[in-house]
Amino acid sequence: MLPILASVAALAASSTPIPTPIHSAELTHGAQAYTASYHTASSVRFTQVEPRFGNRNAIPVCRWQADVRVDRAVAAQGQSVPAFGKAVYRFAPLSGSYAGTCAAARSQVDAEVARYASARNAEAVSVAQQDRAVLVNELDSVRALTVKG
Repeated sequence: MLPILASVAALAASSTPIPTPIHSAELTHGAQAYTASYHTASSVRFTQVEPRFGNRNAIPVCRWQADVRVDRAVAAQGQSVPAFGKAVYRFAPLSGSYAGTCAAARSQVDAEVARYASARNAEAVSVAQQDRAVLVNELDSVRALTVKG
């Protein structure tokens, strides 16, 4: 059997957050009111492989891996507070492959990732609701550093 030569071309990772929040929480800490909003987001990495056989034409294969997560954004008085924004949960990675180029497979991959995120919506909401206690602890830590007592 002839050795397989693979040429790898990595396409830029795409990131597509779902624009509407899956959960929002209002909380008051110290004298400040905060709004935490949560949404699911994903990033997809593509790798195009072209196996080469001695007497056959090369057929490209697109391999991909998606990371789906729940992100938190925090605002105070209408202004974003980036220090408290972060990914609070990551789902198990999703991966697969398609015959053909990654450019041609992108819409199919995006649809599959969207179905995956949608199927885990209830879990994402539950994670977002449980994050309130974590956010309060983070706010307590920052306040302890800034308040002189």
